[in-house]
Amino acid sequence: MADDPQINIGQILSKDHKYELSVSNEKPEDAAVRRTNETADAELKRKMTFSLFCFSLLIISAVFVGCIYLFATGTAEDKKWSAGIISAIASGLIGFLVGQGKK
Repeated sequence: MADDPQINIGQILSKDHKYELSVSNEKPEDAAVRRTNETADAELKRKMTFSLFCFSLLIISAVFVGCIYLFATGTAEDKKWSAGIISAIASGLIGFLVGQGKK
């Protein structure tokens, strides 16, 4: 034990070097399986998010088109509530687009 060289960490560290210490008891095979699972989970999450986005876009588009039609051909009462829905959808879209620019 006395023959083992000792390392002084203070001498190793300097301002122009960056060291990172990580301790892991994960085997390479386990790490590969974990990375594969994480990749598959991330891909599934992206697909689900895209599917929900497309479904929401379809439903909101249908409501928007219906409100435009009612605004053009409906009674005064129909025009009143359809104009409110149209403006809510338009302002929501503008808010979404403005929020996307902040990322």
